[in-house]
Amino acid sequence: MPERRVAAVFLPELLCELVTAGSRVRSEHPFGVISAELTEAAGSPLRATERLIAVNHVARRYGVLDGQSIAEASALVSKLQIHRVSQDGIARALAAVADVAFSFGATVSVRSPDTVWLELGGSAHLFGGEEALGEELASRVRALGHRVRIAVADGPELARAFAHWGAPAAKGKTVRVVSSERTRDEASVLPVVALPLSDECRGLLVRLGVLTLGDLAALPRSVVGGRLEGEVSRSLDLASGIDHTPLVPYQPAVELEERVSFEHGVSGSEPLLFALRGLASRLSARLSGRGEAAESLVLTILHDRSIAQLRGVKPETKLRFSLSTPLHREEDLRRIVFTRLERVRLPAPSVGLVLLAPVLVSAVQRQLELGEALAQSTGAADELPLVLAELRSDLGEDRVGVLRAFDAHRLEAQSTLEPTEGTSERPQRTRRSGRPERRPKRSRRAPEPPVSVHVSGASSGELASGLAGGAPFTRLLPEPVPIEAALRVGATVAVEHRLYSIERLRFEQRLFAVEWWTRAPVQRDYVRLWLRGHGGVVEALAFVDRESQKRYLQAIAD
Repeated sequence: MPERRVAAVFLPELLCELVTAGSRVRSEHPFGVISAELTEAAGSPLRATERLIAVNHVARRYGVLDGQSIAEASALVSKLQIHRVSQDGIARALAAVADVAFSFGATVSVRSPDTVWLELGGSAHLFGGEEALGEELASRVRALGHRVRIAVADGPELARAFAHWGAPAAKGKTVRVVSSERTRDEASVLPVVALPLSDECRGLLVRLGVLTLGDLAALPRSVVGGRLEGEVSRSLDLASGIDHTPLVPYQPAVELEERVSFEHGVSGSEPLLFALRGLASRLSARLSGRGEAAESLVLTILHDRSIAQLRGVKPETKLRFSLSTPLHREEDLRRIVFTRLERVRLPAPSVGLVLLAPVLVSAVQRQLELGEALAQSTGAADELPLVLAELRSDLGEDRVGVLRAFDAHRLEAQSTLEPTEGTSERPQRTRRSGRPERRPKRSRRAPEPPVSVHVSGASSGELASGLAGGAPFTRLLPEPVPIEAALRVGATVAVEHRLYSIERLRFEQRLFAVEWWTRAPVQRDYVRLWLRGHGGVVEALAFVDRESQKRYLQAIAD
């Protein structure tokens, strides 16, 4: 049978870290933590009999211990602060660590409130050994903002016991590796409270003088069997260095969420941009560990509710980002959100940020060519999806796309802007059942004409390309601008809040009964205008509707 090696990621200060993260609680003040149900109000009165599930290092110096009641702890420290931690917050923190652990092994398990297990499964040699793997994992967990201790042993319960109660690792190290040959000897010095027993059984063993696992292993099995009430077999196996505890695989969440809260409300965008770095870093670490990428992002800015209600604005602001290609790298995620977030004007002070990845797909890794690997850079074609996503975030999704040219007589019908979603290869999204997810049908509504478009290559001939003489028309106005004055030399024309005088004009082309099969056939006379303004002469294209005799300005040659 091959060896079974399990790494236990123990988070000794997780509950206290959840209290101090983004709150007004300072770590140098003594405080204790109690469990709060999700349905329980945060401001409900505390009961003196409630038990502490964690205390910070300052309260521990005064003699306050886990498991004491609030009354007992307050007798030792008069100014002891009590804070609640919800199970939902604990689950989110452990889920983040579990997602990161997926980079090092296939099977990950979680136990609330402080442990994440990873079954190595022969993957240690890929990182240079078990100790190197544990150190790399510890560095990534510390990047999430947690203190961590890691131990590697032959089973999950033994690994957790070594990480929690065992001697610290060597100086400068975080990981303690216990080989199979030394498991029994190392386990014999662990305290008996390291066993996963009930409080009643632990108290009984301590009263009998059984203080270590070595003392328990020395007792006859028949003597201990009547005392531990069914837990004797497992306890004696653990005391002997044998651990067959199965791991319950952790099921990752369908969507990923990272959040941060501020101690005081902020009014500018600079604190939000600073907090965005941490959110993007943690989200990227979780995506990389799971081997997934985000297909879209939602950034929620939480406002101070009292000020928002006073000003009559919404309590939160949501920014949605539809990505052209799935992203998972930190710098890519930060670039997409940063461009739009720095221009946001807050209607009320912000008290927190929530970065959500609602749609996840498998991250497709592309093999680099030799030249790209040596240069440590990719070509412009690989940066195109990221640039498109950044432009869509900055300008708007309806203003960025692929320009398609058509053979048409009308200038506004010679090109159209189509979405960019089809320009990049996307992995197919799958449901939990494994069946491909159906994408919603797209509307067949004709897209609106683009704001800025180069039509010099249009196949309708001389109008757009300027072959009849003069510069090609490079900018099509979103809507034709009505011209009130007559088209004659010396008349004044207003274009984009600027006044121009017609210096010269020339007839270009006539469209007669174009698209006669429609209800409104087109009949136009196109005229090229030379407009003189403050900055010089600009060429423009105008047309006269032969039915209504109205004049319009349609294109400009920049």
